[in-house]
Amino acid sequence: MTDSARRLRALRGLLLLAAGFGFLVFAWPLFAQFMIERFGVRVLAGTMIAVSAVSLRAASGGIPSEYALRGLDLAVLFALAGLALATGQRRFLLLVPAWLYVALARIFAQSLRGGGSLIETVAMQLQPYAPDFIRPYCRKVTLLWAGLFALNAAAISGLALFAPLGWWRAYTSWIVCLAFAAITLVEFAVRKAHFRIYDGGPIDSFFERLFPAERTEMGRRASAYKIQMRRSLGRPERGR
Repeated sequence: MTDSARRLRALRGLLLLAAGFGFLVFAWPLFAQFMIERFGVRVLAGTMIAVSAVSLRAASGGIPSEYALRGLDLAVLFALAGLALATGQRRFLLLVPAWLYVALARIFAQSLRGGGSLIETVAMQLQPYAPDFIRPYCRKVTLLWAGLFALNAAAISGLALFAPLGWWRAYTSWIVCLAFAAITLVEFAVRKAHFRIYDGGPIDSFFERLFPAERTEMGRRASAYKIQMRRSLGRPERGR
């Protein structure tokens, strides 16, 4: 398999993984509420077991092994659904988002082994000409998200087990979405201020006025690398 084919497979696997996890993160609270009110806990639990088994089988060949769910991950997921099916208790299904965030935290943390990181992999898939000196930053961001996912899992578990249902619904739907959106925006701003690579456009122009590239060693280094790489590819020094 060629390098480009491997990169394409890895990118497709990551997109597939992100799509599945994205559904569970953002759509599960509303979907679970609708299904339970309409059909009951046991129907949702049984449906979840069947759909999960089919989906995992279909996706098994499309996700790189380092980003796939492990046996323990799957055992916990099916245990939660099985307990909900056997007891009819809603709380086991409320723990599904917490299970998801634990799995995400493990995947992100495990990607740090060997000197790489999941964020670096994504960056290199999207931009194969990205410089090697982005690696330390990518590792820090990967570690940040691993910690945030673990903390989020603990918060959801506490709400599912000890708080009113309305608190769990609010947190797992709009509160966590707003929090992650805010963190993503802050990370974007920090990344721009750190590397100071600008290609035009209103957002880059705004950051370039605030954080000129020539003011820092990293900014000068990143800008020089970008110019050198664009010249070697026959592209203008600025633009996309």
